[in-house]
Amino acid sequence: MSQKIKLVLSTALVVLLTGLLLFTQQYWQLDLADLNLTKHVTTEYNQLVLFKGLTFLGKPLFFVVLGFLLGNELKLRYAKAAKLWMLTIITSAVLQVVALYINNDFSISELYNSLLPLLRNTYPLASGVIVGLCCLKKGDEYLLKLSWRQLIIVLVVATGLPSIFGQDPFAMNDGNGLTFGLVMFLFGAIVARKKVWLQAKRCLVLATIMGVSYLLINYWMPYISYDVHGNYSTAGRFLNSGALPAVLFAVFMGMGILPFLGSLARTWKLRLADLAFLGLICATNNSLLPIVKRHFEKNSTAPQVMLLIIAELGGLALGTLMLAVLARTAVNKRLEEEWLGYDLIDVLDSLKSKVLENKRYLLGILGAVVLSYSSFFFVTPNLELTIGKTTHDIGEYILFARPMMIWLNALIIIALWGIIFGLTNRYWVSTLGVAISMLVLFVTENIKVGIRNEPILPSEIVMLKAINELLHMATTPVLVGGAVGLGLGISLIVYMERKYPQPGIKWLTRVVLVAVSCLFFSSSLFLNHNKGKMHTVSLALSNDPTFYNQLLGAQQNGPLLQFLDNVDTQVMEKPADYSKAKMAELVNKYNAVAQKLNQTRTNNWHDQSIIFSLSESFADPNRVPGVSLAHNPIKQIQGIMAKNTSGLMLSSGYGGGTANIEYMSLTGLTVANFSATLPTPYTQLVPFQKQAWSFNQLFAKSAAIHPYEGVFYSRPTTYKKFGFDRFYHLGSKYKITDQETIDRSPYLDDKTAFANTLRVLKERGNGQFINLVSMQNHFPYDKGYYDGIKKYRATGSAVTDETTADMIADFATGLSYTDKAVANFIKQIDKLNRPVTIVFYGDHLPGIYSGNNMKKDGVVLHETDYFIYSNKYARKQGAKTKLVKATGLVAPNDFPAMVAEQTNSKVNGYLALLTKVKDELPAMSTNPKMNATNNYNTMVSFVTKQGKILKPEQLTKQQQELYHDYQLVQYDMTAGKQYLLKNKDFSK
Repeated sequence: MSQKIKLVLSTALVVLLTGLLLFTQQYWQLDLADLNLTKHVTTEYNQLVLFKGLTFLGKPLFFVVLGFLLGNELKLRYAKAAKLWMLTIITSAVLQVVALYINNDFSISELYNSLLPLLRNTYPLASGVIVGLCCLKKGDEYLLKLSWRQLIIVLVVATGLPSIFGQDPFAMNDGNGLTFGLVMFLFGAIVARKKVWLQAKRCLVLATIMGVSYLLINYWMPYISYDVHGNYSTAGRFLNSGALPAVLFAVFMGMGILPFLGSLARTWKLRLADLAFLGLICATNNSLLPIVKRHFEKNSTAPQVMLLIIAELGGLALGTLMLAVLARTAVNKRLEEEWLGYDLIDVLDSLKSKVLENKRYLLGILGAVVLSYSSFFFVTPNLELTIGKTTHDIGEYILFARPMMIWLNALIIIALWGIIFGLTNRYWVSTLGVAISMLVLFVTENIKVGIRNEPILPSEIVMLKAINELLHMATTPVLVGGAVGLGLGISLIVYMERKYPQPGIKWLTRVVLVAVSCLFFSSSLFLNHNKGKMHTVSLALSNDPTFYNQLLGAQQNGPLLQFLDNVDTQVMEKPADYSKAKMAELVNKYNAVAQKLNQTRTNNWHDQSIIFSLSESFADPNRVPGVSLAHNPIKQIQGIMAKNTSGLMLSSGYGGGTANIEYMSLTGLTVANFSATLPTPYTQLVPFQKQAWSFNQLFAKSAAIHPYEGVFYSRPTTYKKFGFDRFYHLGSKYKITDQETIDRSPYLDDKTAFANTLRVLKERGNGQFINLVSMQNHFPYDKGYYDGIKKYRATGSAVTDETTADMIADFATGLSYTDKAVANFIKQIDKLNRPVTIVFYGDHLPGIYSGNNMKKDGVVLHETDYFIYSNKYARKQGAKTKLVKATGLVAPNDFPAMVAEQTNSKVNGYLALLTKVKDELPAMSTNPKMNATNNYNTMVSFVTKQGKILKPEQLTKQQQELYHDYQLVQYDMTAGKQYLLKNKDFSK
């Protein structure tokens, strides 16, 4: 037989067996064909059994052939084993990336499997091959001394016991275990190194007999099972690749055909082995299974299935070609020369020398991990992390519950080191420089957390422009300590560079190091792209930014990762016709609308006192489908609503999202127009803006009141940017007085909230705006905070259990206290001889209605109650009692225009636009049937009074034009050039 024919036949054999392995491991493992017998044996079942048996015969032969191809790598066995181990890791990682891009799926478990394939037994069959390579010398010492008969007897014992007795003492695992791969590989290696005593024809005859026997046994097993057991419980007992007849088929087939291929060139054998091993990894990789399953489910015909297998083989061929190129590199040749003839002790010595040679880098990685772990302590001053109502020791929690965060923050430090080292090529400058910088950063984080309960955010980088002012703010001890520390750090770097100089790296390595590090950091630009690849990976790695509480995010994720989490903020998509000229056109258009409206309006804002009162989770439970309360908890508020402007407000959140509702009510802008990467404007947008328009800016004085901790949602920063001159909260210099709680509730009650509001109203006089955000009715609702909850017992189809009933009753009890507090506050402001108007509204429903379906009841579950009340004095000055136009269902961004109309106050161009939006467009929000908590925004939806959801294209032409104007204005004010804010008639 000529060499060319041998090359063709050997290649065809390996490709055929690899294709069969791919099919066997993927198609049958997914159970897409029904082989479950319940009633009787059918012709279709018999055909499937024969087909499955034929495919299974290829698997043991695959390992015999692979062993034959690598059987003569005795002197380079450890080098080849090491390369296959690396190939396993790289291939696994590549396949996970493929799964990410095709299925948008990423698993942290699969990541660990990829990085630690041997320790986690990810690929037992591949591990068997690698172990088999390492055992080639021992195989020579023991197995080659045995005769062929003895070898076959050993093989029969090893693989036959599970088949005969139904037990698996050698962990063959029906042909899927490490031991099976090891045994079959070693047998193939023996064929490569020992002359076969049987003639090829006899071997092929015996192989045929074993193969037919295997098929017949599986054909008859259902009938035997039924006769013996009365059922089909053992019908598939031998239908696996580890069954003795299948093993013997592979043994005799290998002995019959492989000796003819023994004269193949070593290089060709290695390339075929690479192809086969790559196929083995792909065939047993869990990341590919969902992709393959989707293809098989949609394309079940044989030609279509074969197309997938051919495509996979094409990918394997490409991978093999790349390995062939790598085999010619100097690195590979040097490895083979160095490890030639190595034994295990030589391998260990070589690894030891490599460790010592790269000790400085390993110590640097250890240092990065230590710095990373320590960073969590710097942002947790009391060393306790509180999540909900549970308190954890920060060290234990991060180490055992979130170890991945330590590695991710360490990678950030290492990537920063990589950039500096690549640019300077000085080890101590980069290593000590990064270490000292990190310590300075962590101390700064600690100081900021102590002062403002917030970590350092990207928005604060702009403060470096005012470095002189910052230095003047610092105390003398801080400046002296900083200068001394900086001097000592620089001195240490200079000393180490001179005393213990370290060799640099080649220029190409430096370029690669900088490029990879920059690529790593660039991924932060896509972290918040909802459903994007980086976002999917980020979620799988348990990165939880908690934008609503930046400090909690830093404590859970680490300050470095939390910083990067805040980098990716795409505000909103730029409208195609946005320009300075277009905005000037809109200024003229809506300033003219304002002039027309102001012809009939008599009041000015500097004569008014306006209160926006956001009531935590306020919404009538009786409106929820399938919920009925024994008593009405909000009778007095409903009485107020009946006589004044009132209705329902469409919330963008359910169970959360308070700050977004607050943002919309203050700015008149809807979060539904923002990009999906901007779930929380308070923390991701406002701190970055040069100017941020807010309703309070129309008043000479404005205050925010929140009877709780002020840190959440970056409120101190946001309120300052909005122009509030006071923020009353717990721990602030503007004190919350008259503090009261109800029963066992930890939250200050609404009586406290309104008492402080009334005090500020009286103290600061007319022409003021107050933004009140209450806390009384905040979750949890399952802690038994209130007495007498039985009065508000909940029943109905949506009340699924006692726990739900108790939570609803507890929540309703809280509403009853709100009812009293609101009614009393209305009486108090009616006594004031100045015009006062309050916009009272709930931000969202509590997340306790588990018996309701969001797709069915989504609109109702996003509707809260609101009213606008003007006191007696305001009504005497021209304020209205009840608006008529478009008040049944409104959005929070409608409130500025509504309160302007209610108080008969003059408006600017922007409020004129909001007035038209309120009057002519349905209420805007994120899709209430898709989005529960507004963690990531969905496309804007319009909801009519009847609860019908409309897409923008379903609006009338005039409505679409108005909505587009509104989009242009929102883009300009938040992401654009802010032309509108420079025009006083439009924005002031």
